Amino acid sequence: MAESQLSWSILRPGSISKGQYARGEIVNTTRKATSPSSHSTAHGPATAHDDSCPCLDTSGTVVATRRVPGFQVIENHYPSGLELTRHVHEHAYLSFVLEGPYSESYGNSSSVVCQPRVLRYLPGGQAHANTFDAGSHCLIVEVENEALKRVEEHSKALERPGEIQGMASTWLAQRLYHEFRQGDELALVSLEGILLEMLAEGARHAGSTSPVAVIPRWLRIAREYLESNFLRPLSLAEIAGAAGVHRVHLSREFRRYFSTTVGEYLRRKRIEHACHLVSNTNMALAEIAMTCGFSDQSHFSATFRRQVGLTPARFRQMSQTR
Repeated sequence: MAESQLSWSILRPGSISKGQYARGEIVNTTRKATSPSSHSTAHGPATAHDDSCPCLDTSGTVVATRRVPGFQVIENHYPSGLELTRHVHEHAYLSFVLEGPYSESYGNSSSVVCQPRVLRYLPGGQAHANTFDAGSHCLIVEVENEALKRVEEHSKALERPGEIQGMASTWLAQRLYHEFRQGDELALVSLEGILLEMLAEGARHAGSTSPVAVIPRWLRIAREYLESNFLRPLSLAEIAGAAGVHRVHLSREFRRYFSTTVGEYLRRKRIEHACHLVSNTNMALAEIAMTCGFSDQSHFSATFRRQVGLTPARFRQMSQTR
């Protein structure tokens, strides 16, 4: 493969050739945000469920794309204040939020907050709306039908939207972004393998919770309080006080809506942050342990291995190996 085919290409919007996509090149573009009312509907009718929903490609500003057999990976920026009314996508989507949360709603359900370093799945043809209050930076994966059929033969979990839970999915998404940014020929092989593993994780965990329910406002406040304060010591009474409810009520309803306890959720957030620090910084493991709220490195390492399946040192080695 020629050297020019391995480098990042700065191109005008609309100037990307089919040959470049077929070769799997990374392409930088500057396509601007569009709304459902102005976007082309080249894909034809949206779905059989609701013909009033337009069928859209990715909105926002595309930073770079990469074509992999069965998938298209897109790095995307969504500007603050962008609102996308009800629409559908022809293909299924995996989305990994790099920075800036956004909300997504389906039908008459309340909105779901898509937080940074969380991997979500959206089936093709699923009507939804999005709001980007503060702006978001995401890695989007368009999953073509042929790739999706590989897992649909064995699982029905990918028939509805949901968060793909588990530390494996978070690690895979971080590895995906790392390989995506490499821009070399070897990255193509790594990308395809990671994407197939992500689909397998999705088949195990996507939509594993009940269909999107209307979450009480006080419970959203409690979860947001956890999201903002998970790195410092917290008590159930403090979280319940922030939400204005009794701690017993908080404990019961949190488990009911999120299929996890408050403590498990807090531990998961700390380990997710630790994964980010271990793989993206040179901080000492002891320092990461203290930063993420663990009493010592031994406690941190044991919890990390139990959640992730690897020691922090091994996780760092695998994350930084090229």
